[in-house]
Amino acid sequence: MLFSPFLLSNQRYSILLFSSECEWKSRIMDGAGRGGGIRRCDKNKTVVEISLYNELTGSIPSELGRLWNLRTLYLGRNHLTGTIPTELGMIRKLSSLSLQWNDLSGTIPEKHLKNLLTLRALQVEGNEKMGGKIERHSLLCQMRNRYRGPTPKDQEKYTGRRILRILTATCVPSGSSVGVSDRLECACCTECFGKTPKDLIYQR
Repeated sequence: MLFSPFLLSNQRYSILLFSSECEWKSRIMDGAGRGGGIRRCDKNKTVVEISLYNELTGSIPSELGRLWNLRTLYLGRNHLTGTIPTELGMIRKLSSLSLQWNDLSGTIPEKHLKNLLTLRALQVEGNEKMGGKIERHSLLCQMRNRYRGPTPKDQEKYTGRRILRILTATCVPSGSSVGVSDRLECACCTECFGKTPKDLIYQR
């Protein structure tokens, strides 16, 4: 199975029922409301939706990029570390990527995510170690449905449809007076969060 080592990285629970991948479900019975699994397959038994929120640890496997028909990937509210794999940019049909409230670091790989021509939602808030700057004419901002050009000649131009409606992060708006030097600076995020989900710094 493609990414069973990742799914089995949780040491507290046995997560998978080993059968068809379209039947992968959590075996958690403690009433905590956590778990998830393969939420949806298409008529060809191809995985199109994954939702795992099960106190998972370890890094996000690059092999997920081989799930070419995936539409929704929810890995929020776990304990995942490392960076966002650039291979996720290979999932051309992905419309929702949710990685919020983990312990991810590095920057958002926008040069690879620009290939996600149907991406409508990207959520990475709650990852305080993520940094960098998402500038006004960056590829991610150009993907936003509210982007206003023209794009400068020295900036790589995004040529796909502008349908990205949700872009959330632990960040500060560009030019903000908030004194957080190591926080991601974002010119086009729909929401900027602090250290908790209730700590909403900025909302468009």
